[in-house]
Amino acid sequence: MNHRVEELVMQNFAKAPTEPCLWWRGAWWSRGALEEMAMECEESLVKSGFSSGRRLALVLPNSPLLLASCIAAWKLGGAVVPVNPQLKHPPLVEYLRSVDVFGAIVSREIEGLVEHVNAGGIPAASASLNDAAPPISGRDSLPDGDSENAVLFHTGGAGGDVKAVPIKHGNIITLLSSILETIPSMDEEDVILNAIPNYHSLGFVVGGIMPLASGMPQVVIPSFVPPKNTLTAIRTAGVTIIPAVPALLGILLGGEREIAPMSKVKLVFYGGGELTPSVAQRVRDIFGVEPLEGYGLTEASSVLAVTPDAGSAKPGSSGKILPCFEAEVRDEDGGILPFNSDGRLWLRGDAVTRGYYRTPELTAERFKDGWFDAQDIVRIDEDGFITIVSPAVDVIMVGGVPVYPGEIETVLKSHQDIAEAAVVGVPGGIKGETIKAYVVPKEGSAVRPYDIVKYGRSQLPNYKAPRSVRLLDSLPKDSFGKVLKKELRGA
Repeated sequence: MNHRVEELVMQNFAKAPTEPCLWWRGAWWSRGALEEMAMECEESLVKSGFSSGRRLALVLPNSPLLLASCIAAWKLGGAVVPVNPQLKHPPLVEYLRSVDVFGAIVSREIEGLVEHVNAGGIPAASASLNDAAPPISGRDSLPDGDSENAVLFHTGGAGGDVKAVPIKHGNIITLLSSILETIPSMDEEDVILNAIPNYHSLGFVVGGIMPLASGMPQVVIPSFVPPKNTLTAIRTAGVTIIPAVPALLGILLGGEREIAPMSKVKLVFYGGGELTPSVAQRVRDIFGVEPLEGYGLTEASSVLAVTPDAGSAKPGSSGKILPCFEAEVRDEDGGILPFNSDGRLWLRGDAVTRGYYRTPELTAERFKDGWFDAQDIVRIDEDGFITIVSPAVDVIMVGGVPVYPGEIETVLKSHQDIAEAAVVGVPGGIKGETIKAYVVPKEGSAVRPYDIVKYGRSQLPNYKAPRSVRLLDSLPKDSFGKVLKKELRGA
């Protein structure tokens, strides 16, 4: 059995070097072509002094350069650190320092990026996205004790703190095997869209690495904007499987544009948020399939649950927990709750990371007796389907009673004049916190804050009803469509 990701990839390269591997900017690359580029990347890293246990930052959009650099770094026993190339420069350099990278490969297409990274003390080399990067001078970074780490993902915490999640080769291999077991309709004849940014765990593992490791061709998109280009790529390259996040599907299919149906697509699955009814209908109309919801965590190597097919979907559920995970729902004291109870999700399994990178205090707080405290409030039924009630880090304490914003937001969005809603806790005197709602009215609506407060009181227990409402033109969101509640609290 292969124990490292690059072993699976190289095995596929050797088995059929002339088979199509990736579609990039209008043309197919063979497996042999990507292997050749990976060899050039490896030679460059060797000249740089990169070695086992070190970390290589990839400040790149989705591209052949990113994939080839991963293969090269892994063959040398190192790990990669994919980072958002649009991250503002001081936080970018601070993060690269925090994970003690050897150096960085950056995109030549982003003006001034290599200069900013170098100026921050991180040796960087720039290259076009379809060529190997030149050697890097390299830092004297401290190597890890083993070469099992494959990738470190940048993620934020409840208080806005930044941490790194190390994912090992074994974590990824276990997860991929479990996904393919759960969705048997996927095979080597499928063509996967790699459009979710690969600095995100879902984009990296499912969009980029799964097709390389399983032998499926992939269509690599550096940015899904403008949507017309991505739709053309899906049609031209014959994409059959689309992993997505709601923001991607919303941008891709939104608006009134005429888009001809695409009959080759057989699976569209998404995670990371709610899909609006209008976008879901566009998926059905254009791709001819039912969008399938999933759920994931970076600490679980990306995907935790999937809906295997349209026939098994359950309303409100985010899918069935993959067989490589054990999951328990516990109360605040750690007691295990029965099926269909709301409680805190705990996980364990070979696809779960063993801790945060070089952060023993946080690791001790979240990882206990082989289990990971996911801090999401969920509900799991007898069939293993999971429903996300609310992230635990988003709990509002009203008079000492926990209130979960997701429930209130769902009620508010059922109002005929509300397009979007987000709920936060604000200081509220002796009660601790009170509930404030930020609402985006539907176009043409004349709804007032008072109307929304009144509606909330009619639909919810008094302590859960919003006490104040602010109307906004839009909610602040990150690149994956997740509402930035920290920004709302300061608004």
